[in-house]
Amino acid sequence: MKDIDLVSSRKRSRKVTLIAMGVGVSAFALTGCEEKLDAFQFATVDGCITSGEFTEAYCKAQFATAQQEHARVAPRYQTLADCEAEHGPQACQRPASMGNKDTVQPGTNSDNQTTQHASTGGGLWMPLMVGWMMGRAMGGPVATQPLYTGSKPGTARTAAGAAVDAKTGPVSVAKSKAARPPAGRLMARGGFGRTGRSTGIRSFGG
Repeated sequence: MKDIDLVSSRKRSRKVTLIAMGVGVSAFALTGCEEKLDAFQFATVDGCITSGEFTEAYCKAQFATAQQEHARVAPRYQTLADCEAEHGPQACQRPASMGNKDTVQPGTNSDNQTTQHASTGGGLWMPLMVGWMMGRAMGGPVATQPLYTGSKPGTARTAAGAAVDAKTGPVSVAKSKAARPPAGRLMARGGFGRTGRSTGIRSFGG
């Protein structure tokens, strides 16, 4: 009788193990096997031009598109404290303070480490654009979009909150991360599912 019970116990244990393995494989299939797309990330127009991958006109056009998207898709926060809790000290601005010709402004980039800190006061706040993602073809599978400070060293964040490597030049990104983000949302502190301090705006462009 004990031998029969032992065999039954082993069968149940094996079945549970197989089910657990199946759940793990399913999770990997959903996250690890997502289609990857070739994209490019830059912090400045000059960086895009000197990469030798694109013409000056194309770099400027893509940067201008990223700035336009920044105004449309950047997450909004009700207070400066909420914004900086997500994106780091001196990493936020007023929506009305955006814009410059050839540089992510105000903010930090890989070529110029100075920053401009938006003044305090009422109204909404949004993170600084510290770089942008783009593809080889306008209107292609990789949507031109702004990038923001990531919550971990070596990472940047899309407007939708997806983490990407904080590097310039060619990158490989999941198809879902390369999609055009929806319009900016009003976020609360910890709205991207995290607490604690960001790494600051110097993480992009390594």
